[in-house]
Amino acid sequence: MNLKDKLSHLTFNKACKLLGPEGAKLIRKGGKWEIDLEDQVKLNNEKFELDLGEAVVLIRLNPANNQRLHLSCSACSSLCEHQGAALSLILEEKLTLGLAAPPPETIPIENLSEDELIEQALVEKTEKAKNEKMRLKPANREELWSDYTVTSYASGRTYRVALRGWERGESYCSCPDFKVNTLGTCKHIIFALENVKKRFLKKVKDTPYRRKGISLHIRYGKEAELRLLLPDNGGLDREAANILMPLKGKPIHDIHDLLERIRKVEQLRHSINIYPDAEDYINNLLIQQRVRKLTDQIRKDPKHHPLRKGLLNIELLPYQMDGIAFAVG
Repeated sequence: MNLKDKLSHLTFNKACKLLGPEGAKLIRKGGKWEIDLEDQVKLNNEKFELDLGEAVVLIRLNPANNQRLHLSCSACSSLCEHQGAALSLILEEKLTLGLAAPPPETIPIENLSEDELIEQALVEKTEKAKNEKMRLKPANREELWSDYTVTSYASGRTYRVALRGWERGESYCSCPDFKVNTLGTCKHIIFALENVKKRFLKKVKDTPYRRKGISLHIRYGKEAELRLLLPDNGGLDREAANILMPLKGKPIHDIHDLLERIRKVEQLRHSINIYPDAEDYINNLLIQQRVRKLTDQIRKDPKHHPLRKGLLNIELLPYQMDGIAFAVG
């Protein structure tokens, strides 16, 4: 049994035992950390590594102790909240980490249409929302369409949910699954929507969300799309509207044009709410564009590019430089 197999069978009770008498408390405290799986987590059959900035947590199998899980923290000499954060993440995000297989289908997956696959995934997430113990905390108890936090009782992990409508794709969740499942929803959003249905009158539930500010977000579907959301009912002055309206209602591809428009609007004293995943998306695109520009420059004239002599400790031949640029680009 390798590490992934062992972690796939990890339960809340087993995780608590790994952290001693204060295990449950440490896991719930650790659940408060916001973690980016792509940037902060490394996982293979031998090692799980979580980089929290102030501490790095490692989980391995201990061959000297019946292959039991062994946890260590670079910042602490005893059991700690950082280790609790690692176990909390594993408990909450097994499917996203590749540690749990989806439930077996009654019909072979290859026989299902795309619509049937989506329906099956939604049923599974609805079941999880119904059966898992979670706590919902609103930012504003008087408003239905507001921001919320959803906390898992078992793992202690907390995610931010922005409810903006009843349909898929209208709301947002900060959990990793929401970013990758292409459904436009997740168990946390479904849980929050079911919860608020019971708390508000029909008149309130039938009133659509009225956008008051400017937001930049990612619309998740088959592909992630960067989109600009503008205030409803003429919430922008004419000058700002002239700058931003050309971007409304469609995916944004020209990042430099977007940033220039944002700069102009901010000079008019308008603030723009950029969701964290949208900011990451923009940064990644800018990095890709810089890399592409550099590799194009190298491939135009690899013989005379300054990096041929400065990239490594030895001078590269032109064809080697061209090959590196081709591989990176």
